[in-house]
Amino acid sequence: MKNNFPKIVDDILNSKTITEEINSAKALQFFFNELISNNILSEFFLKENNGTVIKGGIALSSKEAKDCIEDPIRTVRFLKGIFAALIEAKERFKNEKIRILYAGCGPLGTLIIPLLHLFSSEDIEVILLDIHQTSIDSVKKIVEKLGYKSYIKRYVVTDATLYKHSIKSSLHVIISETMDRALAKEPQVEITKNLAKQLVNKGIFIPEKIKVERGYSFFAKEYVFNSEIDIEKLKSNGITKKQKLFSITSKIDTNSPFFYETEFIFIPTEFKNTPDLCLYTNVVVYKDIQLYNAESYITNPICLKSLYNLTSKEYKLQYSTNEIPKWEIIEK
Repeated sequence: MKNNFPKIVDDILNSKTITEEINSAKALQFFFNELISNNILSEFFLKENNGTVIKGGIALSSKEAKDCIEDPIRTVRFLKGIFAALIEAKERFKNEKIRILYAGCGPLGTLIIPLLHLFSSEDIEVILLDIHQTSIDSVKKIVEKLGYKSYIKRYVVTDATLYKHSIKSSLHVIISETMDRALAKEPQVEITKNLAKQLVNKGIFIPEKIKVERGYSFFAKEYVFNSEIDIEKLKSNGITKKQKLFSITSKIDTNSPFFYETEFIFIPTEFKNTPDLCLYTNVVVYKDIQLYNAESYITNPICLKSLYNLTSKEYKLQYSTNEIPKWEIIEK
């Protein structure tokens, strides 16, 4: 089984079309599912089915994190972006061992383990971090099964919004995909706030940028990804004119909690064809490698409210990571 792994990863990194991306991601999913079905990992997913509430969001349970492997374009684009980032890090930090923190690694370590064999363990070292012991137990077993122990500096069970890395060994690359649509519910923003400032100068944070936009739409006609991708509908998506709200990057203000508010916005006088106020997410994994609208669960559009249900002519949007990240509509 291990012999197939490099070929699967090679297909992912060399995929050019969405169809190729999906097929290569499914091969990776099958590989991990075989590990699980062969009782290598199955016991871990029976212990923990509920997420954990932390500062700034809900950390997915081990089972929920495992299911992220079923989000194919997300998996492929992140692996492509992370591979490009590691190549860049080796150029930026010549003659240094590249230290990587993967926060929220889940039980499979999906976004780094497939790439390890492409580098020497003399060139990179990885810290795998998750809040759930079951995830760390599982990912450790995968590392051992695949013979990758020499790449792992250590395993850490802790809250990524609170983790403090040793100043004696600065981090060159940080990976954390801990987000839901429009940055609601999960702790991506608070994790980014805590970890990004711990990067070495010119270090790389993955994802590089998360952009949230608003728009008016007929939401029932929007394509939304759900387990299987309809490529033709995805290509024809884009019925909405969008306006930027904010972006999250490694330069995020570390004031806590994160808070964003628009000015008051006038409701369009004619909105029969686009009656729904929606939010859209775009993820820049690294440079030109991106996840666009509805290509993934994490970039699916969400409908905040029908304009028919607003009682005022003006409204503003508020977003806060205080407690559980959420969006609110404030009418004038």
